Amino acid sequence: MNSTLRLVSATCLVLPLSSFAQEGEPPKTGSGDGVYQVVRAWPQYPEGTALGNLHGDMAADRSGNVYIATAATIQVIGPDGKFVRDLGPEWGGVHGMKVREEGGEEFLFVAQNGKKAVSKLTLDGTAVWQILGPPKKGELYEHISKYNPTDVDIAPDGRIYVADGYGMSLMHIFDKDRKYVKSFGGKGAGDGQFDVCHNVLVDPRGADSMLLISDRQNNRLQLYTADGDFVRTIDDELGRPCAADIHGELLAVAELDGRVSLYGAGYALISRLGDEPADRKKAGNGIGPEDWHEGGLIAVHGCTFDAEGDLYAQEWNVHGRVTKYTKVD
Repeated sequence: MNSTLRLVSATCLVLPLSSFAQEGEPPKTGSGDGVYQVVRAWPQYPEGTALGNLHGDMAADRSGNVYIATAATIQVIGPDGKFVRDLGPEWGGVHGMKVREEGGEEFLFVAQNGKKAVSKLTLDGTAVWQILGPPKKGELYEHISKYNPTDVDIAPDGRIYVADGYGMSLMHIFDKDRKYVKSFGGKGAGDGQFDVCHNVLVDPRGADSMLLISDRQNNRLQLYTADGDFVRTIDDELGRPCAADIHGELLAVAELDGRVSLYGAGYALISRLGDEPADRKKAGNGIGPEDWHEGGLIAVHGCTFDAEGDLYAQEWNVHGRVTKYTKVD
C-alpha cells in the first residue's frame, strides 16, 4: 500500500433501484470531505433517443455542456440536462475524450481504438486533424493490428500524449505539429511500466505540467513528468482505473471495479464513491437495470466534472448508464 494513502469509510447505504424505486431523498455516497448526492433524471432524452451501448468516456465544456461517447456517436447534453444533439456516426466508438482550450477556443480530442486514430474536433464535430496509426519509427510495431489507442490529452505547450492501452501498453508523445517525439512505458508491473495504460490526463496545476496515467490491470495511478519520466505511484489500491478528470483541487479517478476515487491537494485520497452495496454486481457490461443500485456503481469507464464541479460517472454497459452527482457541503 502507498504510504501516503489513508483509510476512508463509507457513510451511507445505496439501495437497489428495484427496492428504492427513486422515492425519498436521493442517496449519498462517499465519506469525510468527499460526500456526493445523486442528481436524478439526468440526462433527459426526447422520444426515440437514448444512451445506448457505452464503452467510452465523458467530457464537459466551460458552457456547461456534457459530451458522452457512445458506441454510435458523441451525444451533447445541455446545462439543463436535456439532450441537445449528436456529432454524427463518424464519431461512434470514441474510447477516450477530452475538452481542451487552444487560443481561446475549445476543442474535443478523441481516441478511437477501432479506427486506430486520435483526432481533434471542433465542438460541433468537425475534424481539424487526425493522427492515423502508430508512430512510424523504428521497430515499435510489427503490424498496425498491435496498435489500439485508448486515450489522448494535450499539454498547455501543445504536446500530444497518446495512450496505446489496448495495444503495446506504450505512451507516445508528439509535438504541437503532430511530429513524433518519443515513446515510454511498455508491458510490465515495475515502475515506469504499464499493463493497459488506459487513460492519460495532463495535470497543469503545478509549476510544471505532469502526467497522470491510469495503469488499469496493475490497479494503480502513476505520476510522470511531461517528458515521460516516472515520478511515483500515487495509489496502488485501485480497482482497474479507466479514466480521470480534474476540477480545481479535486482529482477524480474512475474504476472499472465499480467506484470513483477522489483526491485533493498533493494527490491525497479524500473519498471513494459508489461502492457501498456489498451485494451489488460489479465490472460487467451486461448488468441490467433490475440489478442497478441508485448511486452505486458497477463498471465505471469514464468520468468528468462539469463547469460547476458536479461529477459524472459513465458505466461500461450495453444498456447505457450514466450517474450525475453533486457535492454535499
